Amino acid sequence: MIEVSIGCAVRRGALAGAVAGGVGAVVMYVLVEPSIRAAIAIEDARHEASHTGLGKASHHGGEIVTRGQQVYAGMLTAVVVGVLVGIAFALVNRHLGDRIAGTAAGPAAPVVVAALGFVSFTLAPAVVLPANPPSIGDPSTVGVRTMVYLGTIVCAVALTSVVVALSRARSLSPRNRVLAPALAAVGAVIVVTLATPNVADQVPGDVPASLLWEFRLGSLAQMGAMWFVMGAGYAWLSAAPDRGPTRRRAARRGPAASSSARSGA
Repeated sequence: MIEVSIGCAVRRGALAGAVAGGVGAVVMYVLVEPSIRAAIAIEDARHEASHTGLGKASHHGGEIVTRGQQVYAGMLTAVVVGVLVGIAFALVNRHLGDRIAGTAAGPAAPVVVAALGFVSFTLAPAVVLPANPPSIGDPSTVGVRTMVYLGTIVCAVALTSVVVALSRARSLSPRNRVLAPALAAVGAVIVVTLATPNVADQVPGDVPASLLWEFRLGSLAQMGAMWFVMGAGYAWLSAAPDRGPTRRRAARRGPAASSSARSGA
């Protein structure tokens, strides 16, 4: 097996991340943006009602940045973030790809690493602290919610590391290499869920439950699409014929090696 150079891995990760960010931006525009606009409309109606109840006229100045501009900036940000995450993903995959049980650094390794990243950085925090649209959220609890969110990610990464280590433990039988990680994962998830404080903000009565779940599921779909495309894209780029310096050197050595073989014969 020829080890991939850091430069080659970074280039593949950046390209896969850019494509993943673009796909994520499209999913965000299709699935997440409608619920955000609906939440903003509810928040505007709430402000209008409060001004009317106080007998004051509501004055809306000209928008410095329109919602359309915010959307395009958000989509561009998704691509940029995808590139940065893709580079980090490539370096992690280069280090861990052949250490995951059952992958042997093959085409499935990047997909498995992407799945672990989705569980650790997206799914686990979403279960403990679900995302909310703009009309929901108490500014005074931002600090606490941020700490819980980051703590959940740290716990999820640690748990993922333990699961991978158990799945590769040579002291365990093949059957226990499956059972031990599964039991450890289930037990750790239960402990973390019970130990995590409930810091979720109360949902206002004027926010429909359907809107809340559309936003949350759309956000998960966006991040899931990004992780899947990143892993699959990196796997495809890794499986593609390598036209880099290693292949060119091998091609130059080929005729010489063939001539030596014929001379020896």
